[in-house]
Amino acid sequence: MTTARKTAATKPTPKADDSEETTPKVNTFTYKDTEYAVPADPLDLPFEVALAETESEVIQEIVGPDQWVAFRKTRPTMRQFGDFSELVLNACGYGDPGN
Repeated sequence: MTTARKTAATKPTPKADDSEETTPKVNTFTYKDTEYAVPADPLDLPFEVALAETESEVIQEIVGPDQWVAFRKTRPTMRQFGDFSELVLNACGYGDPGN
């Protein structure tokens, strides 16, 4: 008669993945004497950008809450918001490549 043997379950080998904390590269730009920093690579943007429904929400998520407050303190016009948006998108890799 054979006896059943207990075999240890094989543990999966840990793999390096994107969950490791690394500091993403940033690009900076100046708007109205304030320097702003945003992720240089679009893949490093917060996931909330994908959930944003308006351009202002996209820009707000890219720059983050502190920088958004700094921008809003400038009391921008719609034209100025457009200029700021262009700077943000260019800095994070979404800008018009000049076509």
